[in-house]
Amino acid sequence: MTQRVGTCTLIFLLALACGCKKQVNDQDAIRAGIEKHLNEQAGLNLSAMDREVKQVSVNGDHADAQVEFRIKGGDARMVVDYTMEKQGEEWKVASSKPMAGSGTHPGADSPSGTPDSGGKSMPQGHPPVN
Repeated sequence: MTQRVGTCTLIFLLALACGCKKQVNDQDAIRAGIEKHLNEQAGLNLSAMDREVKQVSVNGDHADAQVEFRIKGGDARMVVDYTMEKQGEEWKVASSKPMAGSGTHPGADSPSGTPDSGGKSMPQGHPPVN
């Protein structure tokens, strides 16, 4: 009888330990995927800007995330919409596009295909826009 109680207790404790492992949720994994994507971009000065994930929506193996970028010590900001795909256990950036901001970025209506910046250049460390 004592052996049976001990065995049941051991099984319960093992199940509890396995169930209590911290699992990375999708939002944390999406944030990590965006950070990895940004770190892989050449010429991007991440230390010059603050970024905050404002919104994440997950639909199966696809997700959308809106990230706000702010220049440190300045008032320029920009929101970029990221489309993500889950590949294995990681979320990868499939595409990105600027949504809104007080900074400047290439305009889709620009006849020359060059940034429609009104004579201003992109802030230092600004994320690349497609």
